[in-house]
This record gives sequence, C-alpha cells and structure tokens, in this order.
Amino acid sequence: MKKKKQTLLWAIQRPDSEQVSYLLGTIHARCDEAFRQIVRFCELIEACEQFAAELDLEEKGGVDWIQQAMLPQHQVISEHIPPKKYEKLKRIIRKASGRDISLLDRFLPIVVVNMILEDLLPADQPYTLDQYLWDFARRQNKITHGLESSEEQATVLRKIPLKDQFRDLVYLGKKIQKERRDLYKMIQVYATGDYQALFKAAKKHVGGARKVLLYKRNRVMAQRFEEIMKNGSTFCAVGAAHLGGQKGVLRLLKEAGFSVRPLEWKNVEE
Repeated sequence: MKKKKQTLLWAIQRPDSEQVSYLLGTIHARCDEAFRQIVRFCELIEACEQFAAELDLEEKGGVDWIQQAMLPQHQVISEHIPPKKYEKLKRIIRKASGRDISLLDRFLPIVVVNMILEDLLPADQPYTLDQYLWDFARRQNKITHGLESSEEQATVLRKIPLKDQFRDLVYLGKKIQKERRDLYKMIQVYATGDYQALFKAAKKHVGGARKVLLYKRNRVMAQRFEEIMKNGSTFCAVGAAHLGGQKGVLRLLKEAGFSVRPLEWKNVEE
C-alpha cells in the first residue's frame, strides 16, 4: 500500500463542485490511541455544515433502541446456556471486564459481546470516539444525521442466527484474554491509519456474516452520505471497517463519481 493512502481520513468531492466533505473511519473505543488527532477532526467538523454518524446517537440508549436490541419473545440469555457454563461465563467476564452480564440477560448476545469488547480496552477518555465527535458537532450546532436508524441496525443484528450469537458469547468467555490482545493490536493498527488492514481483520472476524454486517450496510451508508452531501458540506464518521475493500464505502463513492482524496494521517506520538 502506498504510504499516502494509509489513512482513515478522506476528502470527498464531486468534480463539478467546490464543496468538500470529509469521511473518517472511527473506532468504538475510549483509549487515548483513538483520540490522537481529535483536534484536527474537530477543526474539520467546524468547517462543515453537517455531521453524520452511522446512527443518530440521540437515539442510542433510548427506549426504542433498547427494545430493538432485546431478544425476541421475552427470551433471556441464561435460558440458552447450561447453568454451570453460564455461571462460569459470568465469573470470567466480570473478572476481565467488570461487567455483570446477568444485568443484560434480555439483550441480543451480539449486543452483549460488543459491550464487553468495549470494556476490555482502556477507558482513558470519558466517551468513545464516535460519541465524542457527535457531541462536539451538536455543541457546534451542526445539523446531525444518522446513516442508519436504530430499527435498521437491529434488523441487521437479528439476521445473525441466534445460535451463532450464543456461540460467540460463549467463545468470548473462553478466549477473553486472546480477544483483549487482538483488540490491542487493532488499536495499534488504527493508530497507523491502515484502513485496509482494519477491513480485512473485520471481514475475518465476522466470517459468514460479512455480507449482512459489512457489504449491504456499506451500500446504504454510501447512498445516504451522498444524499446528505447534497444539502451541504458534511463530516461523516463511520466505523473504520466500512471504508476498505472492493465493496467498501470509499470504492462505492468513487463509482458514484466522487473524487476520493486521502488526507495525511499523523501516526502515533508526533
């Protein structure tokens, strides 16, 4: 990969327009590595009229979002895992992350897994990077958008067979230290701006669900980003895994006629 393209920050522009928008690949983490260029990100948000994230974060954590993130038909996780295995899983996760999964018994296992993974990383900052950027844009009175609704995201998660979700939760309990090490590696990769490596790692991690979790969502994100840009310059922040690959958002924007220009990525402690 050419060094100039090892970046998670891109300028997006139609050839027939002077309006410049920006696309940033983010990581759902609170560690300092994710915030090393936060001043620059905020300056670009200030320069734009609008801000877009994967989800309207005003919705996340609300009643509708919680209902969408729950198991169907009043099921609970503990009913799907043998009692001894469940108690062992609880102990392992509490020790490694501090989280009591019995408080999350009604949620989809994939939602619980994502919460635990976030807990495994250092909490150097009070908010995750994507939440911080959203809050900053709101404080600057920017028009804010979600590329997906909470219902759409929940629909995506529900397409992952429940048996696979329970399997992944149990696996996390068995391999939680390995998962922690893998997350640390990904944070280091994020700091280098290697968006293709992040895409490949995510594609491997989600396995057979890549079509549902990545490719289909990439098309939706690219199309809605295009629509939003028609109303003004936009800073768009989406998970870094959505940028790369032949079916990634960057490629889709190029195919739609946009100029996609890599911006300098300042690596680690400069």
